[in-house]
Amino acid sequence: MTRVLHVIDRTCDETALQVLNTLRCRLGGDGGSQRACCIDAESLRRAPLQLSGPIVAAPRRLGRWVNWVPLLPRLARDCGAEVLHAWGSEAAAAACSARLPDIPLVITLLDPQTTPDAARWMGALPTRATVVAGSQVIRSRLVAAGAASDRVVVVRGPVDFGAVNQARRDGLRAKVVGEAGPVLLFSGPASREGGHYFALWGAAILQKIMPNLTVILPYDSAERRRLVRFAGRIDAPSLVTLPDPRLTWAELVTCADAFVMPAAGEVCTEPLGMAMGAGLVVVGVAVRSVAEIIADRSNGLLCKNGEPRVLASRVLTALEDGPLRQRVTETARGQAYEVFGVRAFLDNYRRVYENVLAGRPPAQDVHDTAMIA
Repeated sequence: MTRVLHVIDRTCDETALQVLNTLRCRLGGDGGSQRACCIDAESLRRAPLQLSGPIVAAPRRLGRWVNWVPLLPRLARDCGAEVLHAWGSEAAAAACSARLPDIPLVITLLDPQTTPDAARWMGALPTRATVVAGSQVIRSRLVAAGAASDRVVVVRGPVDFGAVNQARRDGLRAKVVGEAGPVLLFSGPASREGGHYFALWGAAILQKIMPNLTVILPYDSAERRRLVRFAGRIDAPSLVTLPDPRLTWAELVTCADAFVMPAAGEVCTEPLGMAMGAGLVVVGVAVRSVAEIIADRSNGLLCKNGEPRVLASRVLTALEDGPLRQRVTETARGQAYEVFGVRAFLDNYRRVYENVLAGRPPAQDVHDTAMIA
């Protein structure tokens, strides 16, 4: 079993942490082969809410080596790390500064908004560095920025169907939203780039004809706090529900009737798989990263832009057109098993680790399941 030291920075949000937790738990069943450390206070605050098992604080120093983490070489040595796995561009820079040339570096990037930062340090990465991207959008942006195409692979998932079923059996929806309905689950954490402001405007329009409608806004961010204030100013405080930050996407999707992915730009699409697998009708803006997964009226509903009235109309169709909703959710659920299955996710990551350790091309036998499904 490959021994891995995961290095986490403040850009590693709740979605990435959940992906890491699945990887860590499923590949590190002995409890010792998948260690994790946080290099800043923000990641150390957030990570324990989503990661099981011990997490080590390894604070970085900003100085001559920019993102130098003094403890990193010792942590790698103590756990016998064969691979350093960075979660975020700052973690990757810290891993490079540790100067461990005999340990290959793997970097996971799930949010397309991080690729401009990634492009700036891509040229400085050691030749053995491999990037695992969450979408073809991220891969194409990195390659356009100068990254070697054979060093960037795409891995999708994972969707924990067992956790979804368990949350349903536990009656989590009643605990989170009570008797409210219909319930919209927004992608998160909310951001300007994510288009959440316009989507909340659309939900406020719908609440005029559906008084019990509520929106779940998961995970804290400056934009979410702004949206809560906005809901108060338009006299719609009941519109927004703020769930416990410890809830995972597998739990959140059981509390809603539709999943809304507004997008003012390219977005992280990992939560889409969980919504599809849970049988939620997906409504999204047709940016490239979303359109990689969702086809309009096939496995979800798409609109060309996130203008509030357009989104409101699409969501209303999703909620009221029963035959359409049944057709697209059945298609989406079947695709979720093929594209976002945990087994394929683990197999792909296992091959990446084995390839970099053996000196083979990182992409050998690693398949983007969204492209072959």
